[in-house]
Amino acid sequence: MNRILVTGAAGIVGQAVRPELARVHEHLVLSDLRTIDDLAANESFEQGDLGDLEFLKSVAANVDAIVHLGGLVGAHYTFHEVMRPNLIGAHNIFEAARQAGITRVVYASSAHCVGFMKRGSAIDHTSPPRPNGEYAVSKVFGESLASYYADKFGMNILAIRIGYVGVDLSKERRLRTWVSARDLVQLIEIGLSQDVGFEITYGVSDNPEPFFDNSNAFRLGYRPQDRSVNFVSDTSVLSQEPDLRTLEDGVVGGGFAADGFAGDLDRILG
Repeated sequence: MNRILVTGAAGIVGQAVRPELARVHEHLVLSDLRTIDDLAANESFEQGDLGDLEFLKSVAANVDAIVHLGGLVGAHYTFHEVMRPNLIGAHNIFEAARQAGITRVVYASSAHCVGFMKRGSAIDHTSPPRPNGEYAVSKVFGESLASYYADKFGMNILAIRIGYVGVDLSKERRLRTWVSARDLVQLIEIGLSQDVGFEITYGVSDNPEPFFDNSNAFRLGYRPQDRSVNFVSDTSVLSQEPDLRTLEDGVVGGGFAADGFAGDLDRILG
């Protein structure tokens, strides 16, 4: 894999993984709606819209693989807001890859695909979707597209249900879902190098009391190097106790699930 297209490269995840990806690949083609100025020597930038298939086809024609990180992320987005970047955009990525003869795509999915599952449930890559918002629904849709393109056209697509990416580990739940940049890049490299067909893994590091059984990632060779508790700045978070009677603490999706919730709390947590 010499030339890699990275969509959403100006986002939080894109900025986190760029340095390591640039170190191990000959050239990164970065894409985003927002301009990226801090290019490394082996990076170039193509500004464009995920909803524009012709743009993506033109970029995909000159790369060997795609790491698709682009799209809107947030609890409050409506269906109409995520439709173009997340749903149409995901379809355009896989279709542009197919037409360009690209066989390897890494798809940034989300742990919010199972966001309404209770903490403590047995959750792995085979668990049925329980999305907790329109953003999460769009990621479930993307996983279905990935499965379809892998089966129909012989592509290799790894969907990584990414947890928390960032340095703010002041919340107890983030200790369970955090992933370091180098651990996430290790998963991305598995998707770029292995004939996986279609697989789902969780993008989490070696964290204590994890929400997810990530044995499928381990089967593919994933060996996380980092652990959330080693990166906390305020150790008081280590003694925080979740209130599992509340939606925010009681389900995997936390605040994303609680945002605008008007359902039956007893049914979700019972």
